[in-house]
Amino acid sequence: MREENERRGLLQFVPPNFLPLNVLLIEREEYLSCLRELLPAAQIALLKKELSPEIKMLCDEFSADLIDELPNAEKIFDLILAQDVLTTGENFYTTLFELNRLLKDSGALLTQFYNVRFVEVLESLRRGKFSNNERRLWAKADVVKLLDDATYKEIHFLPDAIEKLSAEAWENFGFDNFSDDLTTKIWLVKACKCTAEVAALKEFFKPEIRADLSRLLHRIEYDIDAEENFQRLMNLCEREGIFDEYLSDFINQVVVHAAAKDFIKLSAKNHGRELLIGASVL
Repeated sequence: MREENERRGLLQFVPPNFLPLNVLLIEREEYLSCLRELLPAAQIALLKKELSPEIKMLCDEFSADLIDELPNAEKIFDLILAQDVLTTGENFYTTLFELNRLLKDSGALLTQFYNVRFVEVLESLRRGKFSNNERRLWAKADVVKLLDDATYKEIHFLPDAIEKLSAEAWENFGFDNFSDDLTTKIWLVKACKCTAEVAALKEFFKPEIRADLSRLLHRIEYDIDAEENFQRLMNLCEREGIFDEYLSDFINQVVVHAAAKDFIKLSAKNHGRELLIGASVL
């Protein structure tokens, strides 16, 4: 198994995992063998116009049928690697939104972009040269806004490599060099469909159970037959095996009003259950 510090590029975001994940790789078949090593139980689909016999052998049997279903599918993949999605094409928002649709609730998109604030780009601009024909350049703030508009909830960045260049002259001009931004040519991006806390909550129980839980909590929160719906909540937890720690975290994510949280906490205590519920408004 590859060690953490041996993984390069987008694979820095992919820790070893033995679960049967669904992975979509767009173009970039050079990632296939490393993904297979890091994710031995995963089913990997490669989206590419033409596949050589050697590449086909590395893909899973479900790939061919699955690719045909993608236009109408949703919530299929745990992980999507789309290295070039921000560097080629024009309809970036539409593409990112469509990839979001294909991700499971706990899934993530891995991609990268070329940094417009990189010192060599700035130096070219200073000389009156700017070549943006082959690939699109972005500032980190613009990527954050784009991904936020495409409904990704949590975004992480890693430098692909920090160049051994000095940013002092540009800092003297007034350019901020936060996180070595001026000396980073390529930023790697992990965009999660949900925040880590919400993703963890969605992994335990089926959507139907989470919907019932959310509905009951909202009825209690807005004082709609609160006592009766609290009893229904306790019955649901007993029937489905919803444990106290999960219920506490779910309440903190769903319920807004502190008074409702206090009511649930007190009622649960009267039923012999200890719930750790934050009192602050979310």
